[in-house]
Amino acid sequence: PAPVDLTPPAVADAAEIAARLAAGEWVVDLRNRVAFAEGHVAGSFNFEADGKIATYLAWMIPWGKPVTLLAESPEQLAAAQRELVRVGVDRPAAAATGTPREWVPEDGSLASFPRSTFAGLAEHGTDGVVVLDVRRDSERASGHVAGSVHIPIHQLHKRLGEVPAGTVWVHCAGGMRAAIAASLLDAAGRDVVAVDDGFGSAADAGLTVVTG
Repeated sequence: PAPVDLTPPAVADAAEIAARLAAGEWVVDLRNRVAFAEGHVAGSFNFEADGKIATYLAWMIPWGKPVTLLAESPEQLAAAQRELVRVGVDRPAAAATGTPREWVPEDGSLASFPRSTFAGLAEHGTDGVVVLDVRRDSERASGHVAGSVHIPIHQLHKRLGEVPAGTVWVHCAGGMRAAIAASLLDAAGRDVVAVDDGFGSAADAGLTVVTG
C-alpha cells in the first residue's frame, strides 16, 4: 500500500456532490442519525461518524466505489478519514463540511424522513406497512416482530428490490443500523420510518414477538 495520506480531501461544492450522486458514487453523511433524518442531501447515505463507521461503511460499500464524505466539521471529517484508512478506504474522492443546506443547490430542497419507536409502530399498527428487520441472523433467531421481513444490513444495498411495496418501518437492535438502512431506502425513493429504539421495547409496546 501507498503511505497513509490523511490530508483533507478536495472540497466538493453542491454541484459536484450532485454530479457524483448522478454518477452512482456514494455520498456519505457523517452526522448523527437524528440530524440526518431531519434534513439531508437526497440520495446520500447516513453512516454516523460516532458509530462504527469503519465496520459498516467498509462492510457495505462496493470495493473501489468512490466515496464523498459530508461532515459537520473538519475535525469530524479527519476522524472519519483516520478510521476508514485503517480498513482500506484510503482516500475519499471529495468532501464537504458545514450544513446540508450548503450541500444542495440554492434552488434545491433537502430530503427527510420520520423517526419513531416500537411504541409508535404498535400505535400505528403493522397492517399495510412493511416491518423490516436488518439485524444479523443470530439476533433475529432470538426473537423477531411477527410478520416482519428480514434482510441483514450488510445485504440490504444489493437486495432493495426484495423489500415489499409500502411504507417501510425499519428497525435493528438499537437504532444505528436502522438509520443506515433508512438512508438506503430513502435514497432509493421508498417511504421509510426509522425505528430508533431498543428491540427489547418491542414486546413491551404490545407487538407480537416470535422466538425460535
